[in-house]
Amino acid sequence: MEAFYKREKNRNINSANGALKCRVLLMIICCLMVFAAPLYVNADPGNLENEIQGINTGVKGGAFEVTAYDFDAVVGKDHSYRVTEVISVSIPDQLQRIEFAIPSGNFRLSDVSVEGLAFEVSTSSDSGRLAITDPEGLSKGDHQYTVSYVIREYKDLDSAKDMFYFDVMLPQWMQPVGKVTVNVAFPEDFPFDDMQCYSGQFGVQDVNSKIKFTPDEDARTVTVTGSMIPENFSITLKAQLPEGYWQDTLDGTWSIMAITFVMGGASLILFVLWLIGGRDPRIKKQTVTKPIEGMSPVELGYVFNSEVKTRDVLSMIIQFAQKGYLRISEYEPKRYRLIKGNSPTGEEKMYRNAYSILFEDVYKDRALDMDDIAARVERIRANIEDDVAAGFASGESRAFTPLSRAFRYIGAAVLGISIGASNALSYFYAYRSPNLIESILVGAVAAAASLLLCRAIDDRDSSERSAYRVAEILSALALAVPVIYASYRVSVNINPAVALPMIMASVLATFLIVIMRARGKENAALVSRIRRLRNFIYHPTPKELLENHLADSNYYYDMLLYALAFGAEESWAISFLTLDVPEPEWYSDDIEGHAFSNLRVKPTTIDYARDLRSFIRTFDNN
Repeated sequence: MEAFYKREKNRNINSANGALKCRVLLMIICCLMVFAAPLYVNADPGNLENEIQGINTGVKGGAFEVTAYDFDAVVGKDHSYRVTEVISVSIPDQLQRIEFAIPSGNFRLSDVSVEGLAFEVSTSSDSGRLAITDPEGLSKGDHQYTVSYVIREYKDLDSAKDMFYFDVMLPQWMQPVGKVTVNVAFPEDFPFDDMQCYSGQFGVQDVNSKIKFTPDEDARTVTVTGSMIPENFSITLKAQLPEGYWQDTLDGTWSIMAITFVMGGASLILFVLWLIGGRDPRIKKQTVTKPIEGMSPVELGYVFNSEVKTRDVLSMIIQFAQKGYLRISEYEPKRYRLIKGNSPTGEEKMYRNAYSILFEDVYKDRALDMDDIAARVERIRANIEDDVAAGFASGESRAFTPLSRAFRYIGAAVLGISIGASNALSYFYAYRSPNLIESILVGAVAAAASLLLCRAIDDRDSSERSAYRVAEILSALALAVPVIYASYRVSVNINPAVALPMIMASVLATFLIVIMRARGKENAALVSRIRRLRNFIYHPTPKELLENHLADSNYYYDMLLYALAFGAEESWAISFLTLDVPEPEWYSDDIEGHAFSNLRVKPTTIDYARDLRSFIRTFDNN
């Protein structure tokens, strides 16, 4: 019991001490309120509101108070506004910079200045800021900033009426203002019938009548006054005018002429470049029905593309087989051995070197295994490329003159720039800022795709028909994407009628870039003969084909090398189905249990053509 009484006594003592502390704290708070009351009673309510809101703005560099905002504007008949703002501020302490809102949007803002002070301007599609950065105008005390600028509106696209819509105080204004005075002067014939004024904070109509709107029709002026204006408070003047009131306004129709000039100029430039250095020399056409004398399979590919490809080396290996230097054995489906025969004699050094590399460390009548063939073919290609190029080193033998190559790259750049520029110019018609990143990407893709299309067409003569057609279609589609996109932009922003000439000019420019390939005279003559030979292989005349076959029993196989290079081996083989063509001793199908069909006992020309095509593709695709 004694312990219980002690605990209760201590609890009572602690409770008394807590109550005493609370009473002392309340007395201190009351004294502070008594001493502070005169300060609030003597304070000016307007200055107090501005002071509180000025501190809360947190504008760049610190707080300040805008004591007055005087706005004067002269409205021009050309739908322009010449504006002078006098902004009076009170700065409690030295600042680094002060920012104010300035107009920004679908109009032209120019001649921005701040009298006697250094400043910076930044604008975007939805807001603009003017920053005072001059230390002289940012010191402690009262200052006046005189800001002037000119706004020029674009032509009104509404065909029923013209509009006057002018923000004399922007909703982006971030500072409360002690006093506002707005004076706007209008042309003598400006109709005041529909003149209206809207004001409010954050887009809400002003219900407290903070401003007074006074239109003077006789003087052709409007005055707006107000006091204790909060931040983000906008004042807008609006009037509906007769159609055609504004005259000599900014007009975006110049962009149509600019796009026409850019695309037409690009086509003209490319045509001039083609005339100067992009044309092939004129070559007399002649019928070619036999292998071209002195033209090897490797050189056949180099004539068109100025490079030695793996398939060219494989065609040379088949030629080695035809001459008896090796035999090709297919021992499993798409598995081959090359059996060495007599070494080449009387051949050019390049062929002897290629044969030595192919059968290095392999004795006569011994086989080169499948796993070793691909690596040695690649070594041959790298080893003989310079030798092949040496045969086409003279200017007349070049497959692509340096001037025409340079002109082609220039042409691709011109096409890309013109399409990208047209995409950007279309925005000006709609009084919008151009999307530069979009326009640059459109132009870059167009330039790259045009070069891809050129490459695909250049490979036409030395590729299989199905392969080059796929390459041409894909590259053409890649080029069509930026052209169609830019045309779509022109159609949306301007008119579809403007997009059609743009597409036609793009097609013409692309055609000129593709044919911007001048060959040396000797190369052009050789290419002409090869193309005539290619046409004969695809579409042989029966009389000439039979005459050549009867004159040479190996005629089919000699021409088959060219047919393989052109991707026309099956077309060529079909022409010989009814003729007596000897089986090739240099190729054997050694696949165990292999049979062609129940109706025939030996392979046809088509079978051998497919076998050799499979041989080339097997190693070319590795």
